[in-house]
Order: sequence, then C-alpha cells, then structure tokens
Amino acid sequence: MIYAILTAALVSVAFGTQAQKVDLDRFYFDAGYLILPKEYTPADHRTFGVRVLCSPSVASAFPESAIYEKIGLSGFQRVENNPAVGITVEFGNVRFEKSETKTRVEEKKDKDGKVTSQTTYYTMTVRYSFSGNYKIIGARTDEKSLSRKEKEKSKDLQNNRFLQAASQTDPAKSVTTSGYFPYELSYTTIEYKNLADARRYIEQNQQTIRTDLITKYVTDALVRVNEDANRWYGYVPTQTREFLWILDSKSHPEYPIQQEAIKAVKELSKRMAATQPIDQLARDLQPVLDYFQELKTKYPGLDKRNQKMRYSAFYNLMVLNYFLDRPDQAMEEADGLIKNGYDTKDGEKYLGWSEELKQMLAKHQMDSRHVQ
Repeated sequence: MIYAILTAALVSVAFGTQAQKVDLDRFYFDAGYLILPKEYTPADHRTFGVRVLCSPSVASAFPESAIYEKIGLSGFQRVENNPAVGITVEFGNVRFEKSETKTRVEEKKDKDGKVTSQTTYYTMTVRYSFSGNYKIIGARTDEKSLSRKEKEKSKDLQNNRFLQAASQTDPAKSVTTSGYFPYELSYTTIEYKNLADARRYIEQNQQTIRTDLITKYVTDALVRVNEDANRWYGYVPTQTREFLWILDSKSHPEYPIQQEAIKAVKELSKRMAATQPIDQLARDLQPVLDYFQELKTKYPGLDKRNQKMRYSAFYNLMVLNYFLDRPDQAMEEADGLIKNGYDTKDGEKYLGWSEELKQMLAKHQMDSRHVQ
C-alpha cells in the first residue's frame, strides 16, 4: 500500500515537472521604421542637388540623365539651385588595358593511373581601367566628421575660462565627404577547346562587353554614392523581421495565451511602417504588453524554468518598446533582463541600442521613427 502511494506521488511529481517544462522559440514579426541619419537637417531645409560630370566613353553606355535620376536622398526634395546637400559625381574615361589568355589541361587516366588523353581549355580575360569619384557637401555637427584641427580648436575654446559660461552651440560647418570608385574591371570568357574561338568571341562581342562593364561600374558606383549620402543625411524607410521569445512547451499552462499573444503581435505589426504613426498600434498592443508585465512577477524564485519565463517577459517587453520608439521603457526592461541573470548579453545589447535611439530622436527633434 505504502509502495503504491509512493509510486503515485513520484509519478505526480514527474508529471508536474514535465508540465512546467520551459522551451522558448523565436517567433517573428514585421517592423518598419525610419533609419535616422548621422546629421540633422531641419525639415524646411531638406533639399539636395545633383551634378553629373561624365566622359563620352561612359555616357555612350550610361547617359548622364539616367545617372542624374538614379541619385537620391531619402526625405529630401531635389532642387536645381542652393541645395542644403550637394552631390557631385564624376566619371572619367574608360580605357582598354590588356587581354590575357589562360589555359587549363584536363587529363584522363586509366585504372593504372596512366594518362590516356589530354584536353586543353582556353579562356580570355579583357581588362579595362576606369576613373571616377564623388563628393557630398553638406552641413555637419557630428564631432567625428570634424578635422583634427577643428577638434583641437573646439577643445581650446571649451577650456577658455571666459567662454565656459557662454553658449557652446555653433552653426553647422559645411563638410565634404568624398570617395573614389574602383580602378579596374575585367571580363573572362567561358572555356573553349580552341584558342581561336575564344579570341573570336572577344572580337565579335567587344562592344557589348565594354558596355556591360561600364553599366556595372556606374551602377555599383551609384549604390555607394546613395548609401553614403543617405547615411549622413537621408531619412530612409526600412522594413525588417524581428523576433520575440515565445513559450513552445505545449504542456505549460501559459502556452495557449502565449500563442494568442504572438498571433496578435504578428497581425498588429503588419501596420508598423516608417510612414505611419504608431500611436494607435501602441494602444492596440497594450494588452500584450500588460500580459508580459504580469509574467515578470508571476514566476518568482531561482528555479531556472521560472528564470527563463521572466527572461522571455523582459526580452519581449524590451523589444516591443524599442520598436514602439520608447527607449526609456526599453532600457528599463533591458536592465531588468540583466538583473534576472539569464542570457544577459541581450539586455546589454538593447541597452546600448536604446540609449543610442534616445539620443538620435533628441538630435532629430522627433518623438518617433514613424512619421506620416
């Protein structure tokens, strides 16, 4: 009788332990927002201008007008005169440099390892040299972009006892960002068994090869120009996939409600776009946020399973608040995650990101990265 009772008790404990098993899994949701640039430009000054200087050899394959249209600054209006940000792109001459022939010998051997036949394959490579550069001129207040002399001057002024009580706000300085494009591009044919065939292909397709290389050269260069210009000044919409840690243990009593929570987040987050305010989205997500808040105290103690439950609550609140542009709340949850003691590096990461977000929103005089 005692044996039967003890056995039943052990089974009950084992079942209870299994029921409280905590497995977390990543569940993804959509997040859209503006990537804020390094420099702030007042909304009524967001204009940019483009100047294209193109050699005839480049223009024959990629017209200046097409290059002009492919340069853009997100959130800025294109103007012809007195832009806040000026972008100059220059493409020099294209020159044929040389051609090279390479061979590859393929051998066939019998079962004894003796070579029974050889086939020689030929490829030809043609190389062209290019020259090109770009300049982006605009106002800068970012300290990292200032020259060493400007930084030393600023430090000297800060140490001046008669200026310490004065306003330190200086007008933004006009700074040029510049760069050069790759010097050389090449084209290599497929393998031919006859060298004459490889040469014939190059001769018959020389113009097409040259045009294709110029097109690639200009296209890659414009990607670099646009990335650099927008990194400094553009307000670029982006759409990403982020994740929450959701309970994936079906035997756990929280499993059904957690599945409902992530389904709600997935559905509601479809509205999160860079060009749409998120006030209503934040209100709609509040019940989910309230649920995760309750979880932080619902599973106390040092038991690792409870610790993981609290971790998921802190993590999910941290992430949702971050993408709802609530950096203070996100930092609070990140701090709680770190103190919880489970996988603390996530908290440290979001603590840094949230502090940076807070600074960037203040710098750009914005409450949110979601604007209409």
